[in-house]
Amino acid sequence: MVKTDAKLFQSVVLVGLLASMVACKSAEDQRPAEPSLTDSDQITELEQTPVAQPMNLKGQVEYSRNDLAQRLDVSVDSVALAGARQVTWRSGALGCPKPGMNYTEALVPGSVIYLQVDNTIHAYHAKIGGNPFYCPRERVEPPAPNTGDDLT
Repeated sequence: MVKTDAKLFQSVVLVGLLASMVACKSAEDQRPAEPSLTDSDQITELEQTPVAQPMNLKGQVEYSRNDLAQRLDVSVDSVALAGARQVTWRSGALGCPKPGMNYTEALVPGSVIYLQVDNTIHAYHAKIGGNPFYCPRERVEPPAPNTGDDLT
Protein backbone atom coordinates (compact mmCIF):
# COMPACT_ATOMS: atom_id res chain seq x y z
CA MET A 1 0.00 0.00 0.00
CA VAL A 2 2.87 2.41 0.72
CA LYS A 3 4.30 1.73 -2.72
CA THR A 4 0.92 2.47 -4.29
CA ASP A 5 0.62 5.78 -2.41
CA ALA A 6 4.16 6.77 -3.43
CA LYS A 7 3.49 5.92 -7.06
CA LEU A 8 0.21 7.86 -6.96
CA PHE A 9 2.00 10.86 -5.43
CA GLN A 10 4.74 10.71 -8.10
CA SER A 11 2.13 10.53 -10.84
CA VAL A 12 0.23 13.55 -9.47
CA VAL A 13 3.44 15.58 -9.21
CA LEU A 14 4.50 14.57 -12.71
CA VAL A 15 1.10 15.52 -14.17
CA GLY A 16 1.27 18.89 -12.35
CA LEU A 17 4.73 19.62 -13.72
CA LEU A 18 3.70 18.73 -17.24
CA ALA A 19 0.60 20.93 -17.00
CA SER A 20 2.74 23.84 -15.76
CA MET A 21 5.18 23.42 -18.63
CA VAL A 22 2.39 23.32 -21.19
CA ALA A 23 0.80 26.45 -19.69
CA CYS A 24 4.11 28.33 -19.79
CA LYS A 25 4.78 27.32 -23.38
CA SER A 26 1.25 28.36 -24.36
CA ALA A 27 1.72 31.80 -22.77
CA GLU A 28 5.03 32.27 -24.62
CA ASP A 29 3.37 31.43 -27.94
CA GLN A 30 0.72 34.11 -27.36
CA ARG A 31 3.21 36.93 -26.67
CA PRO A 32 4.15 38.96 -29.75
CA ALA A 33 7.76 38.69 -30.75
CA GLU A 34 9.67 41.80 -29.75
CA PRO A 35 13.04 42.69 -31.13
CA SER A 36 15.52 42.96 -28.31
CA LEU A 37 17.81 45.92 -28.11
CA THR A 38 21.14 45.76 -26.42
CA ASP A 39 22.10 48.58 -24.10
CA SER A 40 24.34 50.11 -26.77
CA ASP A 41 21.45 49.99 -29.31
CA GLN A 42 19.16 51.77 -26.84
CA ILE A 43 21.74 54.48 -26.16
CA THR A 44 22.33 55.03 -29.89
CA GLU A 45 18.57 55.23 -30.47
CA LEU A 46 18.20 57.87 -27.72
CA GLU A 47 21.12 59.89 -29.05
CA GLN A 48 19.51 60.04 -32.50
CA THR A 49 16.13 61.26 -31.22
CA PRO A 50 15.90 64.99 -32.00
CA VAL A 51 15.14 67.18 -29.01
CA ALA A 52 13.24 70.39 -29.68
CA GLN A 53 15.16 73.35 -28.35
CA PRO A 54 13.15 75.98 -26.48
CA MET A 55 12.65 79.21 -28.45
CA ASN A 56 13.38 82.64 -27.07
CA LEU A 57 11.01 85.50 -27.93
CA LYS A 58 13.04 86.50 -30.99
CA GLY A 59 12.83 82.94 -32.32
CA GLN A 60 9.10 82.87 -31.62
CA VAL A 61 8.63 86.11 -33.59
CA GLU A 62 10.51 84.74 -36.59
CA TYR A 63 8.59 81.46 -36.42
CA SER A 64 5.30 83.40 -36.30
CA ARG A 65 6.26 85.68 -39.20
CA ASN A 66 7.13 82.69 -41.38
CA ASP A 67 3.93 80.86 -40.40
CA LEU A 68 1.70 83.88 -41.12
CA ALA A 69 3.41 84.56 -44.47
CA GLN A 70 2.76 80.96 -45.49
CA ARG A 71 -0.81 81.06 -44.12
CA LEU A 72 -1.66 84.22 -46.09
CA ASP A 73 0.51 83.34 -49.08
CA VAL A 74 2.51 86.57 -48.84
CA SER A 75 6.23 87.27 -48.58
CA VAL A 76 7.79 87.29 -45.10
CA ASP A 77 8.91 90.87 -45.77
CA SER A 78 5.26 91.97 -45.91
CA VAL A 79 4.65 90.68 -42.35
CA ALA A 80 5.51 93.43 -39.87
CA LEU A 81 5.99 93.04 -36.14
CA ALA A 82 3.38 95.16 -34.34
CA GLY A 83 4.28 94.02 -30.81
CA ALA A 84 5.62 91.15 -28.74
CA ARG A 85 5.90 90.61 -25.02
CA GLN A 86 6.16 88.02 -22.35
CA VAL A 87 2.89 87.46 -20.49
CA THR A 88 1.22 85.15 -18.04
CA TRP A 89 -1.74 83.27 -19.47
CA ARG A 90 -4.72 82.56 -17.21
CA SER A 91 -4.97 78.87 -18.18
CA GLY A 92 -3.55 76.07 -20.29
CA ALA A 93 -5.56 77.48 -23.22
CA LEU A 94 -2.81 80.13 -23.55
CA GLY A 95 -5.38 82.83 -24.23
CA CYS A 96 -6.91 81.00 -27.18
CA PRO A 97 -9.47 78.45 -25.97
CA LYS A 98 -11.10 76.13 -28.48
CA PRO A 99 -14.85 75.67 -27.98
CA GLY A 100 -15.74 72.50 -26.11
CA MET A 101 -12.22 71.94 -24.78
CA ASN A 102 -11.20 71.87 -21.11
CA TYR A 103 -7.92 73.38 -19.94
CA THR A 104 -5.89 73.45 -16.77
CA GLU A 105 -6.78 76.37 -14.53
CA ALA A 106 -3.27 77.54 -13.75
CA LEU A 107 -1.14 80.52 -14.60
CA VAL A 108 1.16 79.71 -17.51
CA PRO A 109 4.16 81.87 -18.45
CA GLY A 110 4.24 82.65 -22.16
CA SER A 111 4.30 85.27 -24.84
CA VAL A 112 1.99 87.08 -27.21
CA ILE A 113 3.06 88.27 -30.64
CA TYR A 114 1.13 90.72 -32.83
CA LEU A 115 1.90 90.79 -36.54
CA GLN A 116 0.51 93.16 -39.13
CA VAL A 117 -0.17 92.52 -42.81
CA ASP A 118 -1.68 95.47 -44.61
CA ASN A 119 -4.09 96.94 -42.04
CA THR A 120 -4.88 93.70 -40.22
CA ILE A 121 -3.35 92.58 -36.92
CA HIS A 122 -2.85 88.84 -36.32
CA ALA A 123 -2.15 87.28 -32.90
CA TYR A 124 0.19 84.42 -32.08
CA HIS A 125 0.31 82.89 -28.60
CA ALA A 126 2.89 80.61 -27.00
CA LYS A 127 4.10 79.23 -23.73
CA ILE A 128 7.63 80.12 -22.69
CA GLY A 129 10.03 78.33 -25.02
CA GLY A 130 7.23 76.77 -27.09
CA ASN A 131 6.20 77.08 -30.70
CA PRO A 132 3.75 79.95 -31.20
CA PHE A 133 0.39 79.25 -32.79
CA TYR A 134 -2.05 81.44 -34.68
CA CYS A 135 -5.03 82.53 -32.58
CA PRO A 136 -8.10 83.66 -34.55
CA ARG A 137 -9.50 87.02 -33.46
CA GLU A 138 -12.78 85.52 -32.19
CA ARG A 139 -10.93 83.28 -29.70
CA VAL A 140 -8.37 85.75 -28.34
CA GLU A 141 -8.48 86.22 -24.56
CA PRO A 142 -6.22 88.72 -22.79
CA PRO A 143 -3.39 87.55 -20.54
CA ALA A 144 -3.42 88.14 -16.79
CA PRO A 145 -3.18 91.90 -16.02
CA ASN A 146 0.12 93.75 -15.58
CA THR A 147 2.26 91.01 -17.01
CA GLY A 148 5.36 91.37 -19.06
CA ASP A 149 7.24 94.23 -20.56
CA ASP A 150 6.75 95.25 -24.15
CA LEU A 151 9.78 93.84 -25.95
CA THR A 152 9.31 95.49 -29.33
